[in-house]
Amino acid sequence: MKYFAAIAGLLFFAWPLFSQNNNLSQGNYRSDTLFPFNIPLLNIDSTQLSNSKKIMAIPKKENNRKPTVIAFWLTTCIPCHHELATYTAHYADWKKQADFNLYAISTDFPKNFRRIAGIVKEKQFPFPVFWDKNHLYRTVMPGGLNGLPQVFIFDKNGKLAYQHKGFRTGDEAALFAKIIELQ
Repeated sequence: MKYFAAIAGLLFFAWPLFSQNNNLSQGNYRSDTLFPFNIPLLNIDSTQLSNSKKIMAIPKKENNRKPTVIAFWLTTCIPCHHELATYTAHYADWKKQADFNLYAISTDFPKNFRRIAGIVKEKQFPFPVFWDKNHLYRTVMPGGLNGLPQVFIFDKNGKLAYQHKGFRTGDEAALFAKIIELQ
């Protein structure tokens, strides 16, 4: 009987982790664990807060949906700079060949916030760049964004289809091949 009571108690307390609620609390903020999440993002050109759920919303009409690439980076990460420079160099050509979204999200600490906009302008990133001020993506992304750069591709329905940590020349070809596959 004690064994049954212990199992029942464990299930009672663990059930929220397995339920369909799919929310994680961070103080007064609840972030979804499903793409496009529910994470406040700061536009790097202003102090205007947006929300990942609004920015990366999956269109209701299936024929308007497209894969979404999210590249996480830091201003102090040299491989991150190489990765985003490579994406910048290929972006216009890739967009001619495939219909997809690409977002770069900085996970920098507040002291580096001003550097984000400077780097984006200097390197002329052609894709939207945001700042995850509260580091909430760590709570919803596989691996907790341990090690950067990291890139994730979500398919047209918001299911994780690809992820990669680190960057070496040639990784962009694998990324784009996956984007093409998901068309």
